[in-house]
Parts: sequence; structure tokens; C-alpha cells
Amino acid sequence: MGVNQHDVKAAKNILWPDEQVQVTVRQRRVGPGGSVTAPTSVIATDKRLIILNRANLGMRQDYEAIPYRQVTSVRLEHGVISSSVFVRVMGYDKDQGLLKNGKEEGEIDGLSNGDAKALADFLNRKLDAATNEDKNRAGGAETSGGVYCSKCGAKNLAGSKYCSECGALLS
Repeated sequence: MGVNQHDVKAAKNILWPDEQVQVTVRQRRVGPGGSVTAPTSVIATDKRLIILNRANLGMRQDYEAIPYRQVTSVRLEHGVISSSVFVRVMGYDKDQGLLKNGKEEGEIDGLSNGDAKALADFLNRKLDAATNEDKNRAGGAETSGGVYCSKCGAKNLAGSKYCSECGALLS
């Protein structure tokens, strides 16, 4: 995983002048959740998460952009062939895009297992950095390390064997 220049070019009119692309992933063309004709691309920048949805055989491109400050949790669901990243967002219109039909968390599905893990890890690092920044602003101590639960997305203390939120075994 890295930065796919084709996806960056497709998003050039969406990116802010000072925004830097950090990671790009694309839905698989074959397999569960994939799209043969117009796979969805996900672009993670230094400022926000951008989801490019190509509809009508790629002739139409819609996008949604989610600032990291609105992301409250990220979890990874591994599959045999492909994986999904689930993103929980606060203060977001729940009738469209990632959270359509009133869902509380949106699913980015059909990703290769490696891409899904790398995207979830990147997003969790952004959440961790934002949490530490908030704690520093409030005068609290910064937490270091930790492991995220692949089932519910909760952050646990480094070295924990089980998730403190859902009880799942941590890998």
C-alpha cells in the first residue's frame, strides 16, 4: 500500500491547496464487496478521509470528505478474500454517503486484506494523535503505545490480551 497516482489525479479538484495525500486504497475488482466496473477509492490525507465513489461505469464521480476530528472509532473486519474497514463518525449527516440509511458506522468494503489493515492502522494513528493533542491541550498526560481491537476498534493498553470494551482476544 502507498499512494496511487491515478487516484490522486482523480481527486485533484477535491484536494485543498495545502493538503497532502498520505495513503490511497482501492476496492478490489473481484471478490466479496468488490466492484468490477467502478471500484471505490479511498484517499487519506493529512487532514481528512476522502471516499471517491465512481458510479455509472465510472462516468460519474461522487465523493465525500470526512475530517478526522469527526471520526470516533475505526475497526477492521478480516475476511478470507477481502476485508472491510468500519468508520464511526459523529456530527455527520446520517442520511447519505458512508452513513446512509441511518447506520452508525460506515463500511469501506472489498479491500485487499493488506490495504484494509494499512488503512485502519493509519486512521487509528490519526485518532490516537488527535486524542493526545486534546489531552495535551487540556493539561492531561499523554498516553503512549496501545493496541486496537480488530472487532470493535477500541484502544487498549499495550500488552493487553483481551479487549477492555468487547472482551475479544487481541492479536
